[in-house]
Order: sequence, then C-alpha cells, then structure tokens
Amino acid sequence: RHPRRGERHLTGGGGRQRAMAEVLHMAAMTEVPKSSSQRACSSTSPPPVERRENPHALRSHDLKEKVFFGPTWCDNCGGVLIGDGWQCMGPCGRKCHRGLGMEAENCHADLCCTPCEKCVALTAKMSPYQFGDVSKQLMRNLKSRVKEQIVEEAVQEQKKFGRLDKIKEVAVGVRKNWDDKVVIWWLFVLQVGLVLLAQLVSHTLVLMVAWPMHGARGWRLAAYGASESAAVFIFVEAALILLARLLARQLLRYSDIIHAFMLEIMHIELLELDIDLLLAAEAVLRVTECSLWVTCALWVASLANWIAEMRLA
Repeated sequence: RHPRRGERHLTGGGGRQRAMAEVLHMAAMTEVPKSSSQRACSSTSPPPVERRENPHALRSHDLKEKVFFGPTWCDNCGGVLIGDGWQCMGPCGRKCHRGLGMEAENCHADLCCTPCEKCVALTAKMSPYQFGDVSKQLMRNLKSRVKEQIVEEAVQEQKKFGRLDKIKEVAVGVRKNWDDKVVIWWLFVLQVGLVLLAQLVSHTLVLMVAWPMHGARGWRLAAYGASESAAVFIFVEAALILLARLLARQLLRYSDIIHAFMLEIMHIELLELDIDLLLAAEAVLRVTECSLWVTCALWVASLANWIAEMRLA
C-alpha cells in the first residue's frame, strides 16, 4: 500500500529531522583543534585569583554615594557638605565630600586611605559656617564629577589599548612561575656570591696597603679585614631582610584598603588583573622567614671567623 500524501509528508519530515540530528551529533563529537598558544594557556595558566578573607587586614570603608539635601559637615576636612557625597555603611559611618573639600584636594581619596573603625564625630574639625559656603561647595562637587569622568575615561582608554592586559600577563606569569623553594635558593646563592665578592675586594685592598708596610704579616691583616667585611655585609643583609618583612606585614595589614582605594579612586579592580596583595605579602613573608634564618646562620659563622682572625692578627 502506498502512503497517503500526509503520511509521506510526515515520513519525509522525520527523515530530515533524523538527518539534522546526525549532523549535529557529528559536529558535537568533532573537536576543533586548538592552537599551540591556546593549549599552553589552558594547560599552564593558574586559576584566577579569588578574594580571601584576611583576618590581619584593616577593614576598608563600605562607601555608598549619597545626596545630602541639607547642609552638614564633612568628617574629613570639616567643611560644609551638601549635594553629592559619600557615606560609609560600616561601623564608622563617616561621610565626606565627593572630591574637593575645604582645603582638601580629594576627601574621597583621603577617607579611602583610612581604616573603617568606630570613632567619635570630628566636631573639633568643623569649621564655622560662612555665607557662600554652600554655593562654593556645589561648584566643587561639579569639578569633582568632571575629574572623576576624566579618570574613568582614561582608564577605559588604557583598557582599549591593551595596557592593562599586559599588566595582567605579567602578573599571571609571575604567579605561574613563582616557587618559594626556587626563590629561597637563588637568594641564598646571591647572598653567598655577594659575601664572597665583598671578602675578595676587602682582602685585595688591605693586602695592597699592608704588604709594603708589614710584609708577610699583611696576609694575616688582609684575612682579618676580609672576615670583618663579610660579617658587616651579612649584618646589612639581615637588616634588609627584616625591612622587607616589615614592609610585607604592613602590606598584609593595608591590603584591603589598597584594593578599595584602587577601585574607588582609580576605577581599577586589581583582582581582575590577577593582582592579590594578600598573596604577595604572604609569599614575601614565607621567603624572608627562611632567608632570615639562613642569614643568621651565615652571620654567626662569619662572626666566629672574624673573632678567630682577630686573635691571630
């Protein structure tokens, strides 16, 4: 029996649907070959940076834009605050101008540089109200808005030019290739190399001066001078490592404030550039802790050598 016209239509439509399903299945099963650079990026790129809670960091302000319809006072400069401004939703509850204030270039930036803590209102800084302060502050608000627009447009322009993408590539490369053990090893090699160079230079200079005057005893004096230079040089290295640890601890404390400042004032999200100051500070602290123990051991050895050469000299 021949199928009717409607049956032929349904049968043909079902065949076309099955054919399309087979084509889509074959396309899905076929893997598009990736280039070598894409394979390298997908296989070796570290995971994106995610924000972690830092219990040691100072709390940054949670600033929200607010329009002050009635005149009040800025907690940063003490001037009249009216119109556009900022207020912290955190425990401090401070408020400030949008930008320009009374004898302050940017109250917003100044407030972003301070931690969010409970504090007493800054009544001592409030200036007495004078005629014309409201109109002057409204003009300052307009100028601040124009400056913010210029900064935002400049950042967007740099993004279009790919400058921020280059910074991100550098940050990703550093994070991908960073290894604490490798860094500690190279720091140790650098320390030993610099100490040996300082000993060689000191030994040569002292020998050149002492040999004509003391003869063979000049070798002993040169060895004493070289050991003294090594001890002093290693002591300076230890002081520099302690300074690096101090800076890293400060970076650890102010990491949230710096991130907030870059986002609020510069309109740049550091985490989008794969830059996490918390990770950087923790890495520096780990490396400098091990390097400090190694440096102390080298300094004790050089100090013992210096005392021995002092007795022989």
